[in-house]
Amino acid sequence: MRQNQWHRWLQDIIPALVEPYLQYLEASHNLRVVVGIQNHPSRCSACSTHSSNVTCVFFDRLEEIEINACPCRPAPVCLMQHGLFASSPVAPTLAVDLQVQEFLKKLFVCLTPNTTAWCEALESFLDGQGYKLHNAYHWYTVLTVYVEDHVAALVHSFASPSAEQVLGFQPSGYLQSCCPLCFGASDFQREKSAQDERVIGNLDCIVCLDACFTQKRNNNPRNTATHDPTNPTNTVFIPESEVKAMECFDCVEDGMKVPTSVLDGCRDSFHAADEKWKKGSTQFFADTGLMALLCRHDRVLWLVNMTSAGEKQHYALVLLKHLFDNLPATMTVGLLYDIGCQLECSCRKWKLLEDGILSRLKFGISCAGFGLSDGEGCERLWSSLKRLIPTLRVSGYHQRLFVLDNQIRHNHEKSYAALGQWLNKKWSLCKSKKSVALENLHALHVDMQTLQSEWAAQVESQTQPLPRQSKNKGSELLAHILALEKTDLVNDRVTDIIDYNLQLASVQGSLAKADQALKQKKSALGVSAQTDLHLLRNNKWLQTHTNAKALKIQIRERLCQCKLELERLEQSYQNSVNENHLHSHPAISKLVTTYNTLRGELLGMIRPSRAPPGAIPPTPIPSKGLFQLDVDSDIWQDVGLGEGLPDPPQWLADEDVRKGIRFMLEVDRCNEEERRLSREWTILQEWFAVEWHHVQVALACNADQLTEEESQNCSSDDEDLVSEGLLMATEEIALVEEDYMGQESEEQFTEDEDWLEDIGEGYLPSSPLRSPAKRCRR
Repeated sequence: MRQNQWHRWLQDIIPALVEPYLQYLEASHNLRVVVGIQNHPSRCSACSTHSSNVTCVFFDRLEEIEINACPCRPAPVCLMQHGLFASSPVAPTLAVDLQVQEFLKKLFVCLTPNTTAWCEALESFLDGQGYKLHNAYHWYTVLTVYVEDHVAALVHSFASPSAEQVLGFQPSGYLQSCCPLCFGASDFQREKSAQDERVIGNLDCIVCLDACFTQKRNNNPRNTATHDPTNPTNTVFIPESEVKAMECFDCVEDGMKVPTSVLDGCRDSFHAADEKWKKGSTQFFADTGLMALLCRHDRVLWLVNMTSAGEKQHYALVLLKHLFDNLPATMTVGLLYDIGCQLECSCRKWKLLEDGILSRLKFGISCAGFGLSDGEGCERLWSSLKRLIPTLRVSGYHQRLFVLDNQIRHNHEKSYAALGQWLNKKWSLCKSKKSVALENLHALHVDMQTLQSEWAAQVESQTQPLPRQSKNKGSELLAHILALEKTDLVNDRVTDIIDYNLQLASVQGSLAKADQALKQKKSALGVSAQTDLHLLRNNKWLQTHTNAKALKIQIRERLCQCKLELERLEQSYQNSVNENHLHSHPAISKLVTTYNTLRGELLGMIRPSRAPPGAIPPTPIPSKGLFQLDVDSDIWQDVGLGEGLPDPPQWLADEDVRKGIRFMLEVDRCNEEERRLSREWTILQEWFAVEWHHVQVALACNADQLTEEESQNCSSDDEDLVSEGLLMATEEIALVEEDYMGQESEEQFTEDEDWLEDIGEGYLPSSPLRSPAKRCRR
């Protein structure tokens, strides 16, 4: 019975209601004017008619009316002409006013649907009157979606496709409808200037990706398939069959910018990088969560319904594949993903994505090129959907997807109207952030060359491979030293040189470098230059010594990374982090414990003379004060392990240099953001002009106000027909910006200009309307 009713709604009633619904919206001025109920006395001459009484639900009353229906003009169509929505597809006895339905539709995207006291009170009230609402709200929502799709298709049917769309040089129509700021540009194929390449990189759009394991659905042992039929509306969810196909392919390092040791540390730090980490039990939940792909403007592109216990990589892969299938072959994408380094490593190692996709995909491991995009759009999406968690936990599969689609559609409608406000807000924040960073840079009095060199040294230090413990580490290092000693350059002094004057200098230099390398490697072993290295093969002391040094280097690097992360937290919360909070790093504490254990073993081998002559034990690492990283801390000295570090680097020990690097990078990101915002500002104006023209053409063609020749001319000259209102809006935006620029003092302009000259060509103008070359002193 339910299946038959569902089929009748879907195949017969909803398509027949589209035109009467649009007509009533026009008559009531989009439900703002109450249209009186009028009975249509006309009868259909081709078939028999019948009369029926229907109770109508209004905000303030129940009213009974009589309608005349026939097979070609069913009762739901008759009720729609009165501004009422039928509660059933055949012989309805109850109908709801469209204003009430629209109020419910708005209410249930702002509150938890079907569980509020208001809804329960309404259903209880109608039950007392002997009526049932059935699925009136659900099918009214389906009708509104049908009408929106119908109007959009009708409007764009009168517009001829551009040359870029015909040749496949534009993103798909779906992506353009999802986010016009990211995919609505008509000239993204243009060659970027050198300035654009330097500031915003080669990224045409930026997306973020993340998973959520709170949007679960219980595993119902009963067969509920017959009670939960599929929904006919368009969805943002990728079909389950395509997800399964990608999963089978996934079951099947070149080019990485960071070493394997850094990747392993990232995997240990994130539970999401461990596919076996269970975040949702498949025993109790049929659907364990969602994974979303959003653009940088927090607009949903696609969703995937997850059914596995962990965050499998094939979910992210199918989302990325869908994205690039809808993009032209030259468009580049920047991806922000919390475990993007692991995903990139898998893609390059196992060829999970085609080379044509990987060459156009930049993972956000470093922030260069991403501006101020925070990649937290998915978290904001999960926050907006959290009120649906209780209801969807016990819903059917298709009903769950329908409710999520409806909520996302509502979010899109809200953000569409706020795109201009979003750009204005981001522009103001970017300007303020850049101004503060430049002011702080001025106060530090550190030259840019020093900051740039120290930042390069920091990147090199934090991305180089870290030494690891190994059973054969000492033997491997010993074999390398013995091989170096056997080279002709070290053992054989140069005696027969044809061109002595030309080769002597280079040979002496190479000899000095080789001798220095030998001394350093022997020092790293903890032995003197006179020690017979052949006697140290498979030596227990040597193995323990090299592992202890590797551990200390790891501890030192982990502490440096920890200190930099904590500084960002202190800056964000404006609150210092005491040492008790610092001790919440179990990985570092475990490394310190292991190091002190190895140090004890070395000390035990030195006392009974089982170590090389002259060997000294390394100093222990105390737990107290470890995380402070003072300049005079023993963590910098490798006593008994080698030469150690003479002084900590400036990027770690010098407070001004550390702050200067942070402010320098912040200015770089602000410059990137300004360039991207200025481009998006232009794209929004172009997109609005095109959409406005499409609407005008559709209205004119529908009213038969355009001749065939005029229609062809306006189709070929889309760019020249911009509404007067849009031009006025564009002029107002430009005047506002010019007024803002004019309010700044002449001295501030001059100072900023001089500063930009001092810090080099890496910094860009701070206004989308003018460049520094146009700033002149008066």
